[in-house]
Amino acid sequence: MKNKPYYLILFPYLAFAIALSFPLQIVLIYDIPFTDTFKIFSMLTPLNLLTMTAMILTGCLTIFMNKHVYKAIPLLLFVTLLNNAIVGFYGSDYTFFQVAMSFVLFGISLKPFYSQEIKAVINEPKLRWWLTPTRYEMAKPIKINTAELQLTSETLNLSKTGVFARISDQYQLDEFSLNDVLDLQILTESPITLKARVVRKSDGHSNQPKGIGLEIVKDQFHRQEYLPWLKQAVT
Repeated sequence: MKNKPYYLILFPYLAFAIALSFPLQIVLIYDIPFTDTFKIFSMLTPLNLLTMTAMILTGCLTIFMNKHVYKAIPLLLFVTLLNNAIVGFYGSDYTFFQVAMSFVLFGISLKPFYSQEIKAVINEPKLRWWLTPTRYEMAKPIKINTAELQLTSETLNLSKTGVFARISDQYQLDEFSLNDVLDLQILTESPITLKARVVRKSDGHSNQPKGIGLEIVKDQFHRQEYLPWLKQAVT
């Protein structure tokens, strides 16, 4: 299983660290004790506080991979540019070159947000492959029962959350629709009966086997019977 893109893990730490650096700079430059929080925060300008808020907001949106992060980034860049410009033109603690370079470097650090891979996983939750449970290639006999159809088949793979059931007969496959809820029975020594929902259909194109992807309903039978059986079957 692939891991979550490292950038999406690291960027929130960067954003929170930059937000924290604002009061930390005041402590170090003006030699104010860490315990004097009132004085520290009283020396932060409204624009400093707005920049800190934008940093924290963008970091949180990144953690939750919320697509609104793409609305927060332009705001973050604007308030950071404005803050750095005022510090560069009117402040005495940093040179204009220092604040300009810090803004350029920070802007570059945001570039990965617009890579194809990261845009895809933020905008489309189904593409977050690291959240997909491990699939185990196992052929196990099963029964599928609906109001209109009863058939015996086998699994091609299983995971903690579902199974892929082989259905070679096109007529039988056409009887299933997405979001149908059915009874699934795994024919072990002690058969396990579960509720499952159809979440995918494959007609056998692009070298894919014919069948249906079933998401198991997370109830007591899933927890108490299926998961212990699966754990034992794969070890």
